[in-house]
Parts: sequence; structure tokens; C-alpha cells
Amino acid sequence: MPSVVAHWNRSRWPHVQAVEYTSDDQNLLSNTMNRSSILFGGLALILGVLALLPAPLHAQQRVITFNEAVDIALERNVAVRRAQNNLELQGLTVTSEKADFLPNVNLNSGLNRNYGLFIDNTTFEQRTTRTDGFNMSASSGLNLFNGFSDVASLRAAEAALEGQEYSFERTKQTVVFDVIQAYLNVILAEENIRIRQDDMDAQRESLEQIREFVNVGTRPVSDLYQQEATLASSEAQLLTAENTFELNKTRLIRVLQLDPLGEYTFEAPRADDVDTTPRLYEAETMLRTAFELRPDLRSQEMSIESAAQSVRVAKSSRYPTLSASGSVSTSWSSARREIFSFGDQLDLNRSERIGLSLSIPLFNRLNTRTNIERSQVQFRNAQLDLENAQQNVALEVRQSYQDYLTATKRLDVTAKQLRSAEQALQIVQERYNLADATLVELTQAQAAFTQAASQRAQAVFEFHFQERVLAYYQGTLNPERALFE
Repeated sequence: MPSVVAHWNRSRWPHVQAVEYTSDDQNLLSNTMNRSSILFGGLALILGVLALLPAPLHAQQRVITFNEAVDIALERNVAVRRAQNNLELQGLTVTSEKADFLPNVNLNSGLNRNYGLFIDNTTFEQRTTRTDGFNMSASSGLNLFNGFSDVASLRAAEAALEGQEYSFERTKQTVVFDVIQAYLNVILAEENIRIRQDDMDAQRESLEQIREFVNVGTRPVSDLYQQEATLASSEAQLLTAENTFELNKTRLIRVLQLDPLGEYTFEAPRADDVDTTPRLYEAETMLRTAFELRPDLRSQEMSIESAAQSVRVAKSSRYPTLSASGSVSTSWSSARREIFSFGDQLDLNRSERIGLSLSIPLFNRLNTRTNIERSQVQFRNAQLDLENAQQNVALEVRQSYQDYLTATKRLDVTAKQLRSAEQALQIVQERYNLADATLVELTQAQAAFTQAASQRAQAVFEFHFQERVLAYYQGTLNPERALFE
């Protein structure tokens, strides 16, 4: 916090006319001055303490690990929340289908006042005087048979609910996969910044060394100018790496649905500290695993089951329906209140009804036939969707398997390339120090080493990414698994 300083201007004081004070006035003035001194002393102490306090941070850095990033994404991602809402909606549909097996119960009541000539519904007599009336009834109905439409509808809804659960699981896997990809891009860009920073420091050190050589006359001044240009190029590459890092960081923040105005740091080990031990995979085993566990395939299978039950629902319209119903009613009329009390009328006027209703469909303008054919087409389309999804899964698994093998081979190639480039740089540097190599050779060796280091870091992180790609396309991606194991 910036320090606060009190400035007093003593050059201009208002003119005060001299006044003669008594002893009491002098004592009062002395006490007032003492209190003022204490007040100003306390104020000065407070200002001094405030001046020593540290300045507040405008934006505090939030450190986020990979597991925290996954938790944040699963909690905030719009696709995950939408899938969860769809799952809840389908659960409500199942509840509604189950409730169709229950009877319905209704309670009705009414008050009326009649004028002029009318028929009293309670006494069934003609009346010409004003009469008040009250009635109430309770009724219930229950479906006994409707061609098993209720059963098929419930099974279709349950299959759709199970399919929605698989879709929700696949959505979470997709979000985790997106987080992995964005997170690896950020730490790879950060690793490239370290590599470019080391290269720039090495180029600056070489510049000072060449300047000393030029001063003693062992190297031409052109080497100095050429090295200055090389240093400037290294600085430009560092700026490009920093820009790439910021862009990748922004994309990760977008994936995590974080506050774009916040400041975040994402933790990850350096490429040298990452385990690069490859695992053995078999393409056929991976395919069987994917066909068995992929949530999107399981969801499509449930769509087929739901479509099959929808065909049964459509066919149920061919069958007759049988339902039972019953009701109880009573009424009261003011025309009879002098003879019967309110309670007696309700008891005497009570009536009960129970019945069965049978409906046999004969012809409904081909609606039943059309609905059956439509549901059968939808069932066949669901089967085709599953076949197409299986072909896509097979392609994804085989392609990811080949990419993983390539990433594994790149680990060995880039490791050898980095070792060779480092040894070549050391040899050329020693030769240059002995005036046995040109600056062009040294610059080329330095560029080759920097490029090899960058490719090595990219190979390491690409290897771990391809491992997660394998898990994602097999449907075994675990959100709780650490990024680097």
C-alpha cells in the first residue's frame, strides 16, 4: 500500500490579534493543546502503520493441478450440465410411465342458486322460487387392458433412461479428454518457453564470448554482428513461444469455464521428469474392449431397445381396451331443508356407480397401420446408426493405436536426436573456441540442439496424450487417473 505523508504549510497563518489570558484560560488552553498532541500523535502512528502494510494484489494467482482442472470442468461444463438435465428429464418420463398403471381419482363439488322456473335436481320437482343447491362427487378410473401399451411404454422409457445414463457418461469422458488435450498444450507451450529461454541465454553468453574474441583480434567483427542477429532471432522465437502459451492457456480457461479475468497457474512436471515407459497394447483386444465398454455404443444399443418397445406400443392399438370406473355422488337442496337436514339430505341423496368399459377398434383411417410402419422404420434406422457407430469406433481405435505406436517410436528417435545434437554442439563449441570452426557452424549446431530439445518435449507430451486417446476411444478413460503416472 502506498505510504501516506501529511504536509503542513506553515508559511501562511491567519493574522491573530494579541489577547491577554487569565490563569484559568491558560490552564484550559494547556489541556486542549495536550489533547491535540495526543490526537495528532495517534493519527501519526496510524498513518505510519498503514504505510508499512504491503500493497494489495490486484489479482491473486490461483494454482490449479490437473485433477482439480478435471473436477472444475465436470462441475461447470455446459455440455455436462445439459446432459445431466436430460438425464433428469428422462427419469421424470419413467416416473410418469409408472404412474400410468395407477388409477385416477377425482373429487368434484359445486354450489348453485336458481331463479324462476326450473327442475330441482335433488327433488326432481318444478320450482319457481329461488333455490340453493350443493353437490359433490368422487370418481375413479383404472385401465385393465390396453394391448400391453403401458408395459411397452414403460420399457421404452426405461431403455431410454439407461441410454441417457450412458450418454451422460460419454459426455463426461469427452469433457475430460478436452481438458487433457488443452492441459497438455499449455504445459507443452510452457516447456517451449523454457527451451527458448535457455537458448536465448546461451546466445547472449556466446555474444559476450565473441565480443571478447573480437576485442583481442582472434575473431572478425562480422562474427559479432552475426551473433547479435542470432540473439535477436532467439528473442523473437521466445516471444512467439510466450504468445502460444498465452493462447493455449486462454483455451484451457475456456474449457474449464473459469473467470476470464482471473489469474491462473497450471501445475505440471517438466518433460525430463515425466515417465515415458510405453505399454503393450493389442489392436484386437482394444476393439473388443471398445465394443463392450464404449458408453456411446451402449447408448445406441439402448436406443434400439427403446425403438423396439415403441413398435410394441404402436401395435397395441390393434387390440381392444378394457377399463373400470366407479363414482359416488350426493346433493343438497334448500327446497327440502324444512323436511330434511343438511346431513340427512347428503345421506339420502347419495348414489354409487361402478362399471366396465370395452372399446374394440374397427377402423381409424389407417392411423394404426401408419404408426406401426413409422415405428418400424425408426427401429431400422436405430440399427443402422449402431452399425455406423461401430464402424467409426473401429476406425478411431485402429487409428489411435497406430498414432500411439508412432508416438512411442518418436520417443526413441527424439532421445537419440537430442543426445547427438548436444554432443555436436559441445564439439563445435570447443572447435570454435580454438578458432577451428566458423560462427555459422556454431550457430547451426545451436539451432539444431534447440530444435531437438523442442521436438523431444513435444514427443514426451504427445506420448502421454496418445495414451489418453487410446483410453478415450476404448471408453475406459478414468477422470480420477493422474495425467502423468
